[in-house]
Amino acid sequence: MIFSPLQAHKNDMLQMNRRDLLKMGTGALCLSALPSSLWAQSKEITLANFGGDAVKATEIAYGEPFTKETGIAVRVDGASPLPGKIKAMVESGNIVWDICEADGFTSQQLGESGVLEPIDYSVVDKANIRPGFVFPFGVHNYTYSYVLAYDKTKFPDGEPTFEDFFNREKYPGKRTLWKYQCGATEPCLLADGVTPDKLYSMSAQEHVKKALAKVKTLEDDIIYWDSGADSQQMFIDEEVIMGVIWSSRAANLEKDTGGRVTWTWKQGLFCPGALVIPKGAPGTKEAQKFLASILVPERQLAALEMLAQGPSNPATLALETHEMKRVDPGYQPNLDQQIVRGEDWYAKNYDAAVAAWYDGIAN
Repeated sequence: MIFSPLQAHKNDMLQMNRRDLLKMGTGALCLSALPSSLWAQSKEITLANFGGDAVKATEIAYGEPFTKETGIAVRVDGASPLPGKIKAMVESGNIVWDICEADGFTSQQLGESGVLEPIDYSVVDKANIRPGFVFPFGVHNYTYSYVLAYDKTKFPDGEPTFEDFFNREKYPGKRTLWKYQCGATEPCLLADGVTPDKLYSMSAQEHVKKALAKVKTLEDDIIYWDSGADSQQMFIDEEVIMGVIWSSRAANLEKDTGGRVTWTWKQGLFCPGALVIPKGAPGTKEAQKFLASILVPERQLAALEMLAQGPSNPATLALETHEMKRVDPGYQPNLDQQIVRGEDWYAKNYDAAVAAWYDGIAN
């Protein structure tokens, strides 16, 4: 079972973009190719991410330019730094990672439990981070969204709403939601009349109970997707007429179906990722400098191109093409239509919410 929305999304991005990364081949400089004399003269920091081609992409977009300007080597370890792993590592005192990937809310969970270093905002420039996403224990590094995708042939009058998602009489056919809660309970509550400002004012028990009651009204017309590839294939096979999926998959579907399937940003769920420093990491000082460096717009643009990661520094927008802006969750006209995920609520309630949701849809 996947317990991290960011892990799931990042793994999906890797599968989706593997071919493009492989095309880069030996033309891109890898850290392992640096002269041994530089390794000997440099300090080194280790960044843990979710593996696969994100190792090379992180090296290219962020590691190499940082090493070039500081002489500090960056080793990327694709060992999947789930919250439990980070906590166990710190508690054991055997800290092998200097920086780890996390969700915004995970940085709050772990930071408040005492297992992360606070971010030194005298080193990291807050002005380079999207307003509202300056986390005490994590530097916001990229964005992703859950959006309502739909088959245009089934909605000749225009884009559907979440109320339409539950209107089986007017729009017969199957729908899909993520089986692991995040981005799935919110549409249920919105369709049930909960206003966006009230989504995260209720307890996890009430939030999930109300969402489960709503989703069960769909009876056999709901299918739960597990992976991004699954969600995309459902639309290609015309198994579903609409569904809440990652915006990156929705953009691919639009291309793959010749425009038959598209998406709306309206009431999408906008989510921030973050990079964190485990408490007591040996390279803490160097890690703070690295976290400042990831906010350079040109580096974020490279990550957007290779991994479809929405940039966290608004200044990157000036470098984006028209098509990049169209699919970037954080492009202001797109963001203005969305609901920002409640990181404080998820920090407090996610473990209970995902377990209750998963059990509820299974019964």
